[in-house]
Amino acid sequence: MKYSYATKVLQCGNGVENAETLLKEKVLQIGLGESELCVLRGKTHIILDFGKELSGGARILTYGIQGEKTVRLRFGESASETCAALTSEGGTATNDHSLRDFCVDLQAYSDMTFGGTGFRFLRIDSLDENSVFTIKTVVAAVDTDTREELGSFECDDPLVNQIWNTAAYTLRLCLQNGFIWDGIKRDRLVWIGDLYPEMRTAHCLFGDIPETVRCLDFAQMQTPLPEWINRIPPYSLWWLIIMADEFVVNGDKEAFAKYLPYAKGLIEQIAPHVSENGITSYSHNFIDWPSNYVAGDPKEKEEDCIAGVTYLTKIAVEKTKWFLSLYGEDVRLCNELLNRLSKMDIHVNDYKQIAALGVWAGDVSENNKEVLLRGGAKGLSTFMSYPILTAVAKYGEYDTALSMMKEYYGGMLSVGATTFWEDFDLAWLEGCCRLDEIPKEGQKDIHGDYGAFCYKGFRHSFCHGWSAGVVPYLVETVAGIKTEGAGMRRIIITPHLSGLKHVKVNVPTAYGTVTVEHTLKEDGKVDTKVSAPSEVEIII
Repeated sequence: MKYSYATKVLQCGNGVENAETLLKEKVLQIGLGESELCVLRGKTHIILDFGKELSGGARILTYGIQGEKTVRLRFGESASETCAALTSEGGTATNDHSLRDFCVDLQAYSDMTFGGTGFRFLRIDSLDENSVFTIKTVVAAVDTDTREELGSFECDDPLVNQIWNTAAYTLRLCLQNGFIWDGIKRDRLVWIGDLYPEMRTAHCLFGDIPETVRCLDFAQMQTPLPEWINRIPPYSLWWLIIMADEFVVNGDKEAFAKYLPYAKGLIEQIAPHVSENGITSYSHNFIDWPSNYVAGDPKEKEEDCIAGVTYLTKIAVEKTKWFLSLYGEDVRLCNELLNRLSKMDIHVNDYKQIAALGVWAGDVSENNKEVLLRGGAKGLSTFMSYPILTAVAKYGEYDTALSMMKEYYGGMLSVGATTFWEDFDLAWLEGCCRLDEIPKEGQKDIHGDYGAFCYKGFRHSFCHGWSAGVVPYLVETVAGIKTEGAGMRRIIITPHLSGLKHVKVNVPTAYGTVTVEHTLKEDGKVDTKVSAPSEVEIII
């Protein structure tokens, strides 16, 4: 466990004395002779800002108490979340998946740790007019993963560097309990579809990590056929895609043989849901929340959802065919399904994420290009940012893709984000306050006033691993570093600097780190220097 001190006293009520002492580093041991103490006198409160999103709880060293001992603790990913009422009290804040709003009794001469959630802010409320609390220290008890980050990305654009670092930190916080969680405040679950951009980000930062295989194994164990993983048919498709792409990095053919029965069983389960004309018919057509169809939505939205899952089916079957072929398995059913899927006649109406899957599935149409470029960064999806940006680049629109990334992810940073969110819409920025401020009259609350579907208001997660997909985009497309075959033995480098003048990237492999440095020369050509282990073949 590591400890982090607050960087700022954001707010305190009447009756709080010597609040600034809580910002000072002190010996984390309570004693009988403490002199520098914060006093909470009567019914009052204090809000502490720890400077960035953290995973963990709060360690409170209490010196003395008079009267009622109970305080209310409210952890928040935004300042306003610490002031919000729970849903049971008429608000939108929740204790779903992790307690972040609760009452505890403090004790004199005590050192106690409370909570385990995702937060940046902590509010402490003294609840009784006659209470007096004298507190030595309040620190965040941090349970963040500490393994070395082998992968890196540096360029001459500070905003791009900040986006990379924030995405990397977001993913790191979600490495918990030997798995990759979707979020540290909410959704502390193994959502397999959500795992895809998280896995690809982890590959770029750490190389092959055991959490991915653990997630695959856990999902398979929890989902005996003919159930769908996470009760969502497309998430079984994602399981197949993740399995194949994880094998590309892992390369252990003997270890991955255990997945053959389940993979073949899923292909057989998928087959009845693919029509002769190549359109799928699952019970639930889910790609991501912004494109999610609910009863009463326009027919065009339903068509897009079906199109997205049809594209996803083709991607999953192609990758599974490749995987099964490595073992000499019968792939006739895969071929039959691909033949059916080749007949699909799909027109994407509105959603960039659907068009992106189309491009990934080989439908590089003018219509999909128009949907992807329409409105620039408007309509980007945190979960699907990796497919969207790579699909935009597929049309040669490299500068556009990087510009979209900077506008969208830079939008979150502009209001104080230190991790990237479950969802974000650029329209939310208009008239809103920063997340490290309490909204003033007439201002929109970037946290409490937005969100949709199951993440309305303060239930919205501000640290969601699936939003980190910009990391593999920057490595694979901007730096142009792509693996061919299994085991990362062959790397092809084709940079598209997109207006950047200098890029230096470290990419971890099983044989050591590959370092690639690109410099844009005055004649417009790119000078590339590579340092790589002898086991890795490099093609520029």
